[in-house]
Amino acid sequence: MDVTNFSSQPHWRHCYRNICTDNFVERKHSFPSPFTTSFKTHSRTKKITMSSEVVFNLEYLTRLEESARTLESTPQQRSEMMFKAQREVDAYLEQLSLDHPTGWVIPPKETQGQDKLVQPGQYQVQSGPNQVQSGPDRVQSGPYQAQSGPDQVQSGPDWAQSGPDRVQSGPDQVQSGPDQVQSGPDQVQSGPDQVQSGPDQVQSGRGPHETEPLPIQENGVSIDEVLRDFSRIGNEMEREGHPGHMAYVPGNSTAPAAIGDFLAASFNPYSLNVASCRRAVKMQQMIVQWVGRLFGYPSACAGNLTSGGTVATMVAMTTARDHKVPRSKDYSRSVLYLSELTHDGVAKCLSTLGMREAVVRKVPVDDKYRMDVNILRKFIENDVQNNLLPFLVVATTGTTDVGSVDPVPAIRAVATQYNMWLHVDACYGGFFVLCNSAKHLFEGVETADSIAVDPHKGLYAPFGTGLVLVRNGTLLRNSNTRQHGNYMQDQLTNPEDWNPEDLTFEQSAHFRAPRVLLPLQLYGVATFRDALQEKLELAKYLYLRLKGQAHIQVVEPVLSTVLFRIPGVSDNTNRALLREITTDGRFFITTTTVKGVLYLRVIIFCYRTHRQDVDVFINKVKDAVVKMELPEVEFCHAG
Repeated sequence: MDVTNFSSQPHWRHCYRNICTDNFVERKHSFPSPFTTSFKTHSRTKKITMSSEVVFNLEYLTRLEESARTLESTPQQRSEMMFKAQREVDAYLEQLSLDHPTGWVIPPKETQGQDKLVQPGQYQVQSGPNQVQSGPDRVQSGPYQAQSGPDQVQSGPDWAQSGPDRVQSGPDQVQSGPDQVQSGPDQVQSGPDQVQSGPDQVQSGRGPHETEPLPIQENGVSIDEVLRDFSRIGNEMEREGHPGHMAYVPGNSTAPAAIGDFLAASFNPYSLNVASCRRAVKMQQMIVQWVGRLFGYPSACAGNLTSGGTVATMVAMTTARDHKVPRSKDYSRSVLYLSELTHDGVAKCLSTLGMREAVVRKVPVDDKYRMDVNILRKFIENDVQNNLLPFLVVATTGTTDVGSVDPVPAIRAVATQYNMWLHVDACYGGFFVLCNSAKHLFEGVETADSIAVDPHKGLYAPFGTGLVLVRNGTLLRNSNTRQHGNYMQDQLTNPEDWNPEDLTFEQSAHFRAPRVLLPLQLYGVATFRDALQEKLELAKYLYLRLKGQAHIQVVEPVLSTVLFRIPGVSDNTNRALLREITTDGRFFITTTTVKGVLYLRVIIFCYRTHRQDVDVFINKVKDAVVKMELPEVEFCHAG
């Protein structure tokens, strides 16, 4: 320890209290440790041997305590924060509607291609001598005030200042001049080629809505400033949960799920061990067993809530690896079988599992976009003849591209013949098993060795909610049992308890159960069944309406995904149709390529999407086709 300037340190300059004897000890140079230390005084070095007496600066500790207690909020503070946060949430949720003035899914594209220029209009940004105006929920800043959104948050002269050449905000000062932007101690600068702002346009490499988040600072700021900064995310995102979000597999979240997350974070139990919180473990096990029963699994199954489908798949594949390929020297000759439409997250797991050298076979699909079992069998037979080790086949009940369902019973038969593990990817389609009209699609899933399903899809939980099930729970436990460190040797344990930490590689995981359980308890299973059945019916409705539309080829849906295209034209023409449909931002769909053919892909999955929204979409497709001035035809084609 260098103590040359020891006396200059304020927390060592004061009186110290002997912790044991409660006597004051006046010491200019006292040390909190019984060690020999040296320091320089004038031209010589003195050695001081510390006594057994321990001295302590209680005044310094008191100051630390006063600061740390800031983290201990009062009921009034919590109520105020929650009220203000809910106000921001309500303002955002109001925009998740096609009828709202700013109810877009993605920021509307006024121009196409790579051009970053935003024309004046609905999302115009203007900067003048005394003001900034931005978007439909206009933000104005003058010499003494800032007003933001419908609830108008105002701040005085120290909060925001705007003049001809500058904007200053808060302790870290954001300054904006003709040629630069400077922000806080880390200084983000942007020259004339990066950001241009005038009465008619904004040009930026990041786009008109994107801004830097509020920086992390030594001292905190008000909750109003924090929430105002966070709420900007609503204008800089794909709005998941919007009725016009029909791309990928859109995420949804309900109010009870959000409350569940709030409760989980507030109570904050360690939910992976019975000894820490038995009730939290039971809540999670209740969900796992309920989902297991949906798919026809026996009570001996086990599983866990995970951060998503990829992690659920990885936990299942780890169990398959340990059971079927116990020796690492065999990894390079092990073979994984997928269909050409299997989600890319499955193959990605091999690297994480240490099986990068394993062989991956992509099996073609048939004319109904299902794994071709005959080709699968041929692949396996050929691999066996070449001394390879088939160990895992993945079937999908609801492919992401098409929504097709692989023939699980036939794949099960092949897997059994060659002693392979059968995993079912039900991440997108799994919870359609609740619907009577779709139950037949899940025939044979009850025989699978493992299943991955996403409550953040079919149960409308927030992102980060997957679930893994293993039919033989003992195998899952054998692959993940935790060997506790010595620091936990006094914990009371019961070998009969199946702790979630012994069923996954995760530890210290978020308490995910409330975000799934609270909505189910509050609304009941019937509500979710009806919502999912509605999506199946809406997909049929869209299919039938597009089927009768000239120039459109449409693929009959299996679940809630509909593919369509203009046949007989180039891919660029179909991409132009996509741009025409999505240009105003009210709908968000994408393309996909299946068996070498490019389609426009629509997935109807958001619980806010209803028939009137689909009708608006259909009219938009019809208008877009008319606008493209295609030659007259007398046919409609269903794929």
